[in-house]
Amino acid sequence: MGLILKKVLHSGGVFVPEGAVNIFLRVPKSFLSAPYELQDDAVVLGEILGVEEVGGEFEADEMIGKGIELVLRQGYLGSDDWLHFSRNSWPLLRDYGIFPDYFQITVILKEIRIDGKTIPIYPKRDVMA
Repeated sequence: MGLILKKVLHSGGVFVPEGAVNIFLRVPKSFLSAPYELQDDAVVLGEILGVEEVGGEFEADEMIGKGIELVLRQGYLGSDDWLHFSRNSWPLLRDYGIFPDYFQITVILKEIRIDGKTIPIYPKRDVMA
């Protein structure tokens, strides 16, 4: 169970969290940071469910099921936060030539790690954002 996102990859953030790259997914605050009262630099763990080229035919079936680590950066303007790919997770996408603005990724976010604690994300059912 967890939070399922199907989002286009983005880049261009000014404030990149330590240990992360400037490639991120936008997630509505109301689905993650607000209900779980998260602050910047919370680590979110999940799994890749799919990768698609926007308007193309690329599919990377071998990436399905791979674990990913994202780092939260709160969006102080607007209704979205940014989940930056960690430096450890980004090579998985980069090495396949997965680029911001050209690819959409589907992930399931399963847990949050903050202050030495692990918090499951929506453990009772899958939630789509």
